[in-house]
Amino acid sequence: MSDRSRVERLARELRENCRGELREDEPMAGHTHFGLGGPADLFYSPADLEDLARALPLVQGTGLPVLPLGGGTNMLVRSVGFRGLVICLTQAANQIEIAGEVATAQAGASLQVFSRRCQRAGRTGLEFGCGIPGTVGGAIWGNAGAWGGETLDRLIRLQGIDLKTGMCVELKQAEIDFGYRHTDLPEGLLVVVAEFDLDEADPVQVQAKMDEMLAQRRVSQPLWERNAGCMFKNPPGTSAGLLVDRAGCKGLRVGGIAVSEVHANFLVNLDGGSAEDALALVEQVRDRVFQEKGIELETEVRIVGEQGIENP
Repeated sequence: MSDRSRVERLARELRENCRGELREDEPMAGHTHFGLGGPADLFYSPADLEDLARALPLVQGTGLPVLPLGGGTNMLVRSVGFRGLVICLTQAANQIEIAGEVATAQAGASLQVFSRRCQRAGRTGLEFGCGIPGTVGGAIWGNAGAWGGETLDRLIRLQGIDLKTGMCVELKQAEIDFGYRHTDLPEGLLVVVAEFDLDEADPVQVQAKMDEMLAQRRVSQPLWERNAGCMFKNPPGTSAGLLVDRAGCKGLRVGGIAVSEVHANFLVNLDGGSAEDALALVEQVRDRVFQEKGIELETEVRIVGEQGIENP
């Protein structure tokens, strides 16, 4: 059976058996903060977790690549698009619950909303997430962090589904290898829900910390322009943005994509840029930094091609 036939068969079965929203040949540019990316063969938003459980067995027999998607904040999709099924959990799995020291969030919940809910409940430990767009699931995969805090620091356990077998998976923090902007989770794991251990704190004091973080972010990052967040990981002992700036890359432009004049570790989509423009600019910046400092920058933004994430 050809790839196209498998896509058409899966589309038919999802429509016949599931309640969620299915789109075919869906432009990924509309689902990423960068505003870039070609079409996904299928884009599915489950109605709820029960609907997700009904859909996954239909997917497993196809052999098609599956791309979990949250807020699309840390992602650059190539113009050729994605030849498989995108599963977006922002509608199906966005519940938050805070009970004492334990805060629970489903993978599709906004990290910013989760952070604020914790603050209002008088809990500290996740306030760094107040200015980080995207979802809890995405934050777990990338171990998102800022101002000295990281997502996995406070994780108790997570639950997910192995997309290859359909089996439920539970992992405690001690069973997960994680580090700076990296979480070593099993390939094909769809994170569904996670629990975090948070300390008690005065909500007013936590809010004051969050206000300070947001104020710093507003003056130091190009929040008003389309971007995918920090493009490069910070090398040990230094800042990627500082290296890019000192290599003279601020304002460097390819097509409609430019290195931000505000923060050199951000590429911004100024005027109808393409994924190819962005990738070409990434290579120019990496080359300049390597020539100037002998340091090879590693991309933090996930690059998605036809078969899925190319730089896990």
